[in-house]
Amino acid sequence: MRNDALSQFGEYPAGVIPIHGRIQGTAFFPGGSGLWATHARQPLPPMPISGVMVLGHNFDSEAGFADSLAQGIERINGPTWGPLRKLFGSAGIPMGRCFFTNAFVGLKAGSDATGAFPGARDRDFVRRCQAFLLEQIRAQWPQLVLTLGIHAPKILAPLAAELASVWSDTTSLRELDKRGVALVSPVHFPDMSQPVTVAALTHPSKRWLNVGQRVYRDKSGDAAELDLLKDAHACVDSSCLGDVPA
Repeated sequence: MRNDALSQFGEYPAGVIPIHGRIQGTAFFPGGSGLWATHARQPLPPMPISGVMVLGHNFDSEAGFADSLAQGIERINGPTWGPLRKLFGSAGIPMGRCFFTNAFVGLKAGSDATGAFPGARDRDFVRRCQAFLLEQIRAQWPQLVLTLGIHAPKILAPLAAELASVWSDTTSLRELDKRGVALVSPVHFPDMSQPVTVAALTHPSKRWLNVGQRVYRDKSGDAAELDLLKDAHACVDSSCLGDVPA
């Protein structure tokens, strides 16, 4: 996805700052390209068509983006990328097959990137973010979408009937586990003939705090989430998922 696509996004609500510029090294979209192993003054890797979409909540704070922009890369061993790399390595998911993006466009004003996103209170802004997210899904044509944390599933859910019926009113990943809907397949997004598998993961920055509450099949904690991820990943490259558009 191109960052200049955001130039037509429209007005931003109070507390949300537009992103100007792009981090040249590895960084989640829309602050960066969303592609793994990118470097300044080098061509971008190809979009991992029919791969994995990793969907976070919001990119960063205003101060955090400025720091990453100056460094030319997000902190690959930091609280998000570090645990995510370790988890994906354990599940056998190549980072190069992933597109890393966020449900909300824009930055949180100030220096705190955590907590509720100010734009979530603006219904028109939420709808525009959902429409833009759907554009990204259509551009990548993923076989697997992995959400990070509890906020991203609620933004994604209205885009597909199979998710809307089980994720729209959720308040915790523990609730999804209890109802047996942390992994949903098949999911059909508009204008996509290929079905998608969708799974909800603990946000890596808080994984150490929250993963102990996960329950999947006969497992709990870290083992449960790892099995959930492995089952979700097993759908990738399956012949039952249909053809990738030319």
